[in-house]
Amino acid sequence: MSTFKALLEREYWEHRGAFLKTPMIIGIISIVILLLGYFTTERFDKVMTNGQAIETGSQSLESIDPLLITHFIDIFMLTTGYIYHIVLFMVLFFFMLSSLYDDRKDGSILFWKSLPISDTQTVLSKLVTATVMVPLIFTAVLILSHLAFFLVLSLLLLINGVNPFTVLWSNIDYINNWGAFLIGCMVQALWALPVYGWLLFASAYSKRRPLLLAAFAPLMVGFIWYWYNAIFNYNILKIGVFKTLGIYMSKSFSPFTSGMGFDVESMDFDARNQTNIELIKSMLNGLSNESLYYGLVFAIITIALAIYVRRYRNTT
Repeated sequence: MSTFKALLEREYWEHRGAFLKTPMIIGIISIVILLLGYFTTERFDKVMTNGQAIETGSQSLESIDPLLITHFIDIFMLTTGYIYHIVLFMVLFFFMLSSLYDDRKDGSILFWKSLPISDTQTVLSKLVTATVMVPLIFTAVLILSHLAFFLVLSLLLLINGVNPFTVLWSNIDYINNWGAFLIGCMVQALWALPVYGWLLFASAYSKRRPLLLAAFAPLMVGFIWYWYNAIFNYNILKIGVFKTLGIYMSKSFSPFTSGMGFDVESMDFDARNQTNIELIKSMLNGLSNESLYYGLVFAIITIALAIYVRRYRNTT
């Protein structure tokens, strides 16, 4: 257990910039945008109305329905959470792609294999890092980023004579918003396991440029399957490349997007009729999709292959 913990710590310290600094930068950017928006609006207001518009707007904030304020805060927290989800997947994609290739490239694999560490432990430590440790880090940073954003916003409200506790802090749905993000990370990890397993195999197998194998092989399979359906099913005029891709993306991402009221086919986003509870229920209901279990079988096979290949491939 201590060995596996040490392997997880190794992954964290080797990729600290991507795992920790990246989500922190997103939080900082959101605060900078808030400040830029405020000072730009204030400067414009002073030029146009001598500061009367902001003062009038500040006075009217306290008369707004608290449910409406909660609604807009939920939209902000869900939107930033969605951005964090996208960045999380991008970070993990490149992490998994290089996870087993880099130590062969720089020769450090010989050092690690001289230690009493099995290839199974090494591969699983990278998988646990991607599915558990990094999502938890992103969740913690998201919470801190939201709190920092609300603190800066509170200061701006105080400057304009508005009580931030009655207007802002009392209307924040902390548990459901942050809980939805954390559950979303776990659900995302389950759906992404086939991708992670394939990236691990590509990283372990490729002698150079694992991205080519990771991307080229699925594209070739998709290309062959497309023309098989087009030729043998005689529907070459019905099946289009973009239509086929759109259907696939719709089915693949429906467990995440359906809970947010985002319809991939109609491209309609209506968060007003959704609550965080409904979002969480929708993500959990996606776990009953049979496609998820087919993906888990594929993930188990590719992870086992990655372990097997790493056992016999010591250098590039």
